[in-house]
Amino acid sequence: MTPARLTATLVLAPVLACGSVPTDPGPRIVPPAGVIRGTVVYRGPHPCSVGGHIVGNAIVLVFDRRNPPPPNGLARTPVNFGDVTGDRLFADEPRYAGSDATYCPLDHGITDTVTRSGEFEIAPVAGGSYQLQAFFDYTGDFLPEFQFRNLPERGDIAGGDVDPTEALKPFNAGNPDYEPSFLPVDVGIPEPLSTLEAAAPNAIPNYTIPPGGFVADNVTVSLGSVLSYTRPYFYPRGETVTVDPASGTIAESISQSSDVRAAAPVPGALENAKDLDFMPLLTIPQDVAVLAPPAATLPTQAAVDNFESKFPRLRLEWGVPEKDGFGYPELATAVDESLPFRMQIESSSQPRAGGFVVWQGGTFDVASKLYAPQQIAEGGNVPFVWPLVVLSKLVDDYAPDASGKYHTLDPASLAVQGDPKAPLVVMQGITEIASGDSTKPDTLYGMTARSFGGALFDAKSGRPTIFQQDHLTVLVRPSVICFDKLFDPAESDKRGTLVTPYLTGDSADVPAVPNRPIVPSDLLTTGDSARRSVRSLVNDVVAGCLPIGRYAISVVYPDGQAWTVPNEAGACAGPEGATDYRHLTCTLKRRPVLYSQGTRAVVEVVRAQDSSNCRPNARVGPVPSPCVSHE
Repeated sequence: MTPARLTATLVLAPVLACGSVPTDPGPRIVPPAGVIRGTVVYRGPHPCSVGGHIVGNAIVLVFDRRNPPPPNGLARTPVNFGDVTGDRLFADEPRYAGSDATYCPLDHGITDTVTRSGEFEIAPVAGGSYQLQAFFDYTGDFLPEFQFRNLPERGDIAGGDVDPTEALKPFNAGNPDYEPSFLPVDVGIPEPLSTLEAAAPNAIPNYTIPPGGFVADNVTVSLGSVLSYTRPYFYPRGETVTVDPASGTIAESISQSSDVRAAAPVPGALENAKDLDFMPLLTIPQDVAVLAPPAATLPTQAAVDNFESKFPRLRLEWGVPEKDGFGYPELATAVDESLPFRMQIESSSQPRAGGFVVWQGGTFDVASKLYAPQQIAEGGNVPFVWPLVVLSKLVDDYAPDASGKYHTLDPASLAVQGDPKAPLVVMQGITEIASGDSTKPDTLYGMTARSFGGALFDAKSGRPTIFQQDHLTVLVRPSVICFDKLFDPAESDKRGTLVTPYLTGDSADVPAVPNRPIVPSDLLTTGDSARRSVRSLVNDVVAGCLPIGRYAISVVYPDGQAWTVPNEAGACAGPEGATDYRHLTCTLKRRPVLYSQGTRAVVEVVRAQDSSNCRPNARVGPVPSPCVSHE
């Protein structure tokens, strides 16, 4: 494979005209800009080579510190990026001259570590405070244009502008709960913060580029962490949950699956009833009601199961199905290296390639110099579990256009809403650790009981137990976070507004306790570690109906590896033409389509069960203004 060269180049073309050249050009046509430059330092295995060239490049990604990528932020793309090609980074590395195959020293028992370095420069960069994340594309599969190949994968060497000694400390080395702290790279001159702005968590000022430009120099990007897990490939299913009135226990069943065309219109769905290939897996009314957590200090299993049963519920299956609902061989297509997807899914083992890697999250305790087990923000001793599951609202494209056609703005369901006129809107899930017994459902009660028994986290070593699962059970929280200031360059506080239909309600106890908090009243004020992560994203909590629309689903690990559906593997767009669902290909540029990754793989927030709930002065109220698009 010939490695693609990925560079960002600014070309200024001179304008030639007849007549005299003025000595004072007036206002400059191109405003002053910033530059980030420095050195990439690689420490890892010998690279692969083919045709006399090194496979892969060192990719340096620039993110705004006020909106980093998941799991600590919401950025889906960097503000800019640069690269150091493999040929430059490994200028003196022997390489295979043949073109018949790719030669990788690791595959031939050459396991020693090499250290190499190369200079990089990224421009233009607007004034701001940034963090640099990076990886060496060891496989050469990185393609920034496509979601299914736009992030690091197993075997790549990750890093960034960090303190590399932190990762080597005994409590961090090999600990999945360790998250590197990226050093700030400031471009420009900081503007003063107001008293209110300075009070925000991790307050970061705006930066101005001086008239002569600005260079952030001598930045060191270290690459040295070999990613040992694959990206969390999955296809989603919607679940229906019932509670046995006799025993109070949960029973679950699959109601919809993204690998099968809908047999009939989904009740309440936003789509045209004929669009069976766009029917959602799960619908959530915008006035969805859940129970408050049990009030008892030691709640019964029946109360916890009752609480859980009211949440919308997803089951994410690892990988892709062997065959989709049409009988098409998805797995073979997904792993075929001659096709564009090249997923790292091994068909010889169950779960394939290890499946989801799952563990209880931990927060670092400075006093003990150990990680302590973390609970979810709602409390109740329910473990917070990696990976994180996030749902992102797509642009509204379910209604017909002026000519009566559907899905003309976003035919592949790929475009996430979020720009100066339309807020970014996300929902967050609660991930459960599997029960370990295929005859029993995954439950909050069972997971929390295992946590109390020490099965999920070793408090003495400060390390979690790591599980490998062929699925994830996810409870979708009945709330959204709307980020209406994220794209305002003048706004230093980019945090959003948490919106939920009901702030209080009946508890899940039997009998119920009325007027209990659904959202903890101290969510944004307490210093608890589980709440700090919420305060970094949210600055206000209000009641209101949720914004209707289609929501994409992402699974994210703390090292940044992630997978999102829908993605380009499941539908066609742009120059490829339309998706031919009958033959699972594209109409203009023929290539396979993986149905499980396509337009059915969404959750929809649908119209209220009681439309009067969303009116002004109603019990719930209308969709709050931070969640509403504007012209």
